[in-house]
Formats: sequence, C-alpha cells, structure tokens
Amino acid sequence: MDIIIRTVTKGLFPFIILFGVYILFHGHLTPGGSFPGGVIIASGIALLAISFGLRKAERVIKEETAHIVEGLVALFLVLIVLFESFVRDILIPTGSVFELWSAQQILLLNVVGGMMVSMALILIVFLLMKE
Repeated sequence: MDIIIRTVTKGLFPFIILFGVYILFHGHLTPGGSFPGGVIIASGIALLAISFGLRKAERVIKEETAHIVEGLVALFLVLIVLFESFVRDILIPTGSVFELWSAQQILLLNVVGGMMVSMALILIVFLLMKE
C-alpha cells in the first residue's frame, strides 16, 4: 500500500476509535447512539485492515476475541432487559437533565448495543478480507 495511506491511517485510527466511544457514551444526550458509535469503531478497524492488512488489524482485536465479546455483550444485554424493572432505581439513580446518568439504563443499553454492532461489523470485515 501507499505510504501516504498508511501514515494517515496511523494518525487517524486513535481518533476514529475515540470518536466512536464518545458517540456511544453520549448517544442518549445527543444525536447518535449505539449503531452510529459501533459503526464508527468498526470503520476504524476496517481502515486499519485495508491499509495494513488483516494481520495488523487482528493485533488490535482477534476474530476469536470479537466472537467472545459479542456473546458476552449479548448476555449482558439480556440481563439488563430482564432485570431493569427490578433494579432500575437501586443501581442507577435518576440524575438531572443533560447529565451523563440522566437517562438511567439507556446509557448502558447504548454502550452494549454499540459493542454488539462494532463486533458484528468487525467480524464481517474479517470474513470478507479472508475471502
């Protein structure tokens, strides 16, 4: 690959991941949320894989790790949905408007959903690059 593409990728990759995490954590307060944040994170990994190859991208996250994280996150999502009505006011107190915890469990659902989206898209990128 071209040296310019690799240099730009090295410079942008941390900021792409950071921006995706920001979107995940502020999706309930601003436009965005789990899907856009997960897509941004996965696009950073895809950019790394396209620029440097699959081996370099798997140094950041391995395919097996992505499968495990996706399964654990799905289990956590089910637990949140099952027990949210029982422990809502105990674990996550109601905050003020425009504070990070103001929406109670919606923040957790955004982060968990974003992790599921990013892991699924990363697995799709890995599978397509192996073909």
